[in-house]
Amino acid sequence: MRISFDNAAAALRNPPAAGDVDLSALVDADSATLAVLIAWSARARARGDALHYRNAPQGLRNLARLCDVDGLLELH
Repeated sequence: MRISFDNAAAALRNPPAAGDVDLSALVDADSATLAVLIAWSARARARGDALHYRNAPQGLRNLARLCDVDGLLELH
């Protein structure tokens, strides 16, 4: 799975349902990936739901921490 600038718009149109989102298949992460995950989480919260990102690759967790957005996401 890849969420990048090339497919971010499509990913935003197809957010996951509430609950756990398995990120183990995520092969790469950049700022577009973070933006999509943050938007998905915000939409879930607006509906009164929550998303929990499981099996987040270390690179994604590092990037989120570096960008100071790790508090906006539940990366596990």
